[in-house]
Amino acid sequence: MDTTESPLLENFITTPKHSLEADRPISPSSNSLEPIVFFPKARWPDPNRNAVARMNPITIAHRGAKAKFPENTMGAFIHAIDVGAQVIETDLHLSRDGEIVLSHDATLQRCFGVKKRIIDCDWQYLSTLRTTGEPVEFMPRLVDVLRYVSAAPERKDVWILLDIKRDNHPETIMDTLADLLRSTPSEHKPWNERIILGCWTTKYLSLAHRLFPAYPVSLISFSLAFARQFLKVPHIIFNMNMHALMGPGGAQFLADAREAGQQVFAWTVNREEFMRLCIRRGLDGVVTDEVELCRRTCDGGKDGPCRLLENGGDDDGDDGLTVLQRAGVLVRAVLLYAVGSLFTAVYRVDLDHFIYGLYHDGNGKEYK
Repeated sequence: MDTTESPLLENFITTPKHSLEADRPISPSSNSLEPIVFFPKARWPDPNRNAVARMNPITIAHRGAKAKFPENTMGAFIHAIDVGAQVIETDLHLSRDGEIVLSHDATLQRCFGVKKRIIDCDWQYLSTLRTTGEPVEFMPRLVDVLRYVSAAPERKDVWILLDIKRDNHPETIMDTLADLLRSTPSEHKPWNERIILGCWTTKYLSLAHRLFPAYPVSLISFSLAFARQFLKVPHIIFNMNMHALMGPGGAQFLADAREAGQQVFAWTVNREEFMRLCIRRGLDGVVTDEVELCRRTCDGGKDGPCRLLENGGDDDGDDGLTVLQRAGVLVRAVLLYAVGSLFTAVYRVDLDHFIYGLYHDGNGKEYK
């Protein structure tokens, strides 16, 4: 997950083409006695996970099984599902001709050895590329993953966490995504019960609310200060950098999120001791390259729940980390705090303005 983008100074009020699968939410000025709902809850297959009760975190495969296969490839996603990932995470970019392809980077150099930008290439060309890493794989489109997870009933409970990259054109990629989900059938469950839209800024959050009112949404962030501004937005999922959560202020953020009824994921967690710490801290999801290790550590795999949940919640302050590991967490957390402060200043959030934009069109007219 990257941390760079040119400032937008969020254009909160936009006029997208269409929305998917739900009626307009209740406006703040409505006389209805029903509560205002900004984003719907994720409807997890396990009903216990939809309750307040604490559970082991779900395993979220970061760009697929990235430790075993080239990232964001069909091989990586298939392997992740085969070894028990409940969620696969992937990154979205648009090609020049409007295909949503799966790549963390905006360029092709790191994964495919080509000095070109994805946005400058048509899908016909991108489909010919092969990864520089082994085993050799091709670049998939989002539709390829959708068709795969939808094709068999045994995959009906697999979720997809989308990281919608900020360096896309916001309206274009969100409209294209809406078209794709509308035109691609989900055989066993509707897509809004299988997909979480991951957004970095209020621009994308506003578009997600407008275009995908039935879909759960996560705020992806490395900044506790930026994320804290959204604690009062009902049902938003926080997908936070692990070091930010484990550093100063992280425990309080988790407590506040828990009090607000919000779910919190951590990325990217690849060592067993940090996975154990995620369990003890009560996180809801662990984003990892090491899918098999995470299942064994956090969930017990097919052999049943891990005892760490019961035995690891003591108050003796023993987090299981070495002094060197704790120092590393602290250093990274301080660096993230500095970068996050800059991010928060650049992407200033006027919450009243943000809420206004959720319920009014581009002409200031209130949605009915």
